[in-house]
Amino acid sequence: MSFGLLFSANLKNEAISFPSNVISSEGNKINVGKLTEGSTVIIITIKSSSCPVCQTQLIRIGKQLDIFNKCNVTFLVLSPGSSKEVHQVKLNTGFPFPFIPDDDLSIAKELGLLLNPQQILPSIIVLNDNLTINWIQKGRNNIYFGDDELYDYLDCDNWI
Repeated sequence: MSFGLLFSANLKNEAISFPSNVISSEGNKINVGKLTEGSTVIIITIKSSSCPVCQTQLIRIGKQLDIFNKCNVTFLVLSPGSSKEVHQVKLNTGFPFPFIPDDDLSIAKELGLLLNPQQILPSIIVLNDNLTINWIQKGRNNIYFGDDELYDYLDCDNWI
């Protein structure tokens, strides 16, 4: 069986939704639908809990939170791995938002972001109020993070 983007594609061409309720790496239940009522929810997916480029991205965005806060956003981080592994990434990066373990990769698969049987395609996702994908930027490497594109998409400088 071949894995990658074709494996995880939504072949039915249906609207893809993020789950309405998730559990953070700290064991807290998060009502994502409620989050979208008060702010723009951005999901950052990381390839694995050991991905250094992914951790660098979280640190980069963390340093730009004053800029992103102009847009009334909140973040969730989706990562493969156990709660313990994913929580360690939160501690390593100091990123002050909830981390969601996707141990069985069921969320990544539903989103069409299953890179292989152990990894998620690194992406940035902006959710609509109904938890469907409004905007997505896929891919990341050590010279391309996608946070500039996110900032441009959000157009934070023109928010009132």
